[in-house]
Amino acid sequence: MNFNFTKYFSALLILFFIFINAKKIDLHSIEEEIIQYNREGKHKLSQKKLSDILLNGDLTKEEEGNILFLMATTYRSVNDYMMCIEYLNRSNSIARQLPPDNILRMKIDYEYAFVYFDNNDYEKAEEAMKRIASKNYVNAFPEDNSYILMQEGYLFMIKKKYNEAEKKYYEAMDIMENANTCNVPIVYVKLMNLYGKRKDIGKAEEAYKESMQISDSCNILKYKILASSEMEKIYKENNLFAKAYLIGSKLDSLRRLENQDVKISEMHIVDKALTEKEQIIKEESDIWKRTVVLIVLILLSVLIAYYFFRKNKKIKKDRLRMKEEIEQMKEELNQYSQNSSDEKILNPELDLLLNSNKLTDRQKDLLILLADGLSNKEIAEKLFISENTVKYHTKNIYNILDIKDRKDFFKKLRNN
Repeated sequence: MNFNFTKYFSALLILFFIFINAKKIDLHSIEEEIIQYNREGKHKLSQKKLSDILLNGDLTKEEEGNILFLMATTYRSVNDYMMCIEYLNRSNSIARQLPPDNILRMKIDYEYAFVYFDNNDYEKAEEAMKRIASKNYVNAFPEDNSYILMQEGYLFMIKKKYNEAEKKYYEAMDIMENANTCNVPIVYVKLMNLYGKRKDIGKAEEAYKESMQISDSCNILKYKILASSEMEKIYKENNLFAKAYLIGSKLDSLRRLENQDVKISEMHIVDKALTEKEQIIKEESDIWKRTVVLIVLILLSVLIAYYFFRKNKKIKKDRLRMKEEIEQMKEELNQYSQNSSDEKILNPELDLLLNSNKLTDRQKDLLILLADGLSNKEIAEKLFISENTVKYHTKNIYNILDIKDRKDFFKKLRNN
């Protein structure tokens, strides 16, 4: 009887644990939190939260793909476009296994267009935008469509196709007015830039006035600064220095207000921390509840650990691998601003390559280690990144410098 009771009780606990872990995470809330962190410049908090979710494991394919996607958007927000694309590729490999109508596949396509555009890779951005157009997405985020149209307008503008650019901007405005009126000032700033190129100061001033009115009504300081900065630039480019001086004074006042907003925001953060601390103290007062929960969790953990150890060792290996990759990613983020500029470069050709404006600082670091003859594994250990990341960066370096492979690279160095 005791044996049967133990057996059934253990089975019940296992089913309970599986049920708890099978519950989906709230992707919508997580995405909103990550967007908020990134807007406030708290990118490390975003990275930590997403890393913790990945480390916890037990994610569905859709959940893992979405978390990797949010990691990509976090990297784009700090202008690390190569890492953004790497995480997008990882997310995309999972998304391709999901149903064709899964919204993640659409979000990834849009993000590719945005990151290529931000990285000034307009050719790939155009390809991504054409792919989006060909799929006729019914986008749950119409603002994304508005941003795509603004990108298309900008591409027309740099080709001096001003009429086509203006048409795209007004299409973007129609969508944005219905989706989020408070973001319409972004479109007006694009129009101001266009009118400045056409030397149509009157229209630029009208767009500036409309942008400021909406920004005032929505109380969005950053849009006021953006519009005023663009108008000041237009006045200066057209030798209207008196008007530039007046709007410059207004811009200085707005920037002072922006600093005040930062201080207020910091105060709100401290207040929130205090509130959370009070909540923790209140929760800790319920000692008996915590004790029961702790006992149940320990029992469940022991049973599940034994179950999965016997049934599936692969899960443990996969989690260990994921943990190592995440830890490497954390180290890379902490070491990102460090470089090897103190190393002495003796080879003239290598020195010439390192002075190229085509390479990023991170790529130059890797190039020095390549020239030292280090293997991919050794480079990964020195830079605190994975071997896959080393291969990815190396391939991009070779493409930029028109080098076939490592043998061709050393041949180029020896010839000088």
